[in-house]
Amino acid sequence: MRRRAAAFLIATLVAAIPATSIATAAHHGAGLTIAVTPASGAPTTRFVISFRTPDRTGRVGALDRRDQISLSGPTGQAGCLPSVLRTLPRAAAHVRVVTPLDPARLGGDWCVGAYRGRIDEIEGPVCVKRRPCPKIATRLTQLGRFAFQVKRIPSDTTPPTFAGLQSAFACTPGPQRPGETTPFRLTWTAASDGVTPSSQIVYDVFMATAAGGEDFAHPTWTTAPGVTEFETPGLASHGTFYFVVRARDQAGNEDGNLVERRGIDPCL
Repeated sequence: MRRRAAAFLIATLVAAIPATSIATAAHHGAGLTIAVTPASGAPTTRFVISFRTPDRTGRVGALDRRDQISLSGPTGQAGCLPSVLRTLPRAAAHVRVVTPLDPARLGGDWCVGAYRGRIDEIEGPVCVKRRPCPKIATRLTQLGRFAFQVKRIPSDTTPPTFAGLQSAFACTPGPQRPGETTPFRLTWTAASDGVTPSSQIVYDVFMATAAGGEDFAHPTWTTAPGVTEFETPGLASHGTFYFVVRARDQAGNEDGNLVERRGIDPCL
């Protein structure tokens, strides 16, 4: 009887682990394959984590299931991100989930050194509106681990080599109505740099309504790293727009090209 009572007490305590502390109570799970791109980068690098979900997340019967990324890095460095804890959006079973870890959106730069992370699957009771929600976890499974390396950026004062914008094209279907808008698709060839890889170069897009009217101190939009095209938000269908695109490396050096393209819309 004493053994049964002890076993019951242990099971009850495990089921009542607070949700705020369950990241330290994980047990090994399915050994999920987690890809990290790139494998190493600079303090400002946007890393992308991808994996295939083993189970559906969201509400499952009376339970709420979610996947969570926990990431820890070097300590003792001021002004950088030593750790990250992030709940992933709901997803169906066996689909590929792709989530960026962008230090700019997380509130700073990465610390220099090794980061180690894991993805946990957490299950708990479904919370009902206007009722107290028990913050307990009934099951936590460690799905897999991943890692990436952050390296110090070498001294770099040279901007990327970039040929500038190649085309600015739109197609507004007719007939036209007052107030209708159309996005423009801008394309270019990737820039190169002696320190920053092309996959980590970003592009600042400058727009003006008159030739030569771009304000190069304030980009209209900034792209994600490594892209070679950009679609603007909807612009007035009968408006006239001019575009310049400049490449910027991870050290903040930006090329100074003045290649300007007028937006073309042959469908008007």
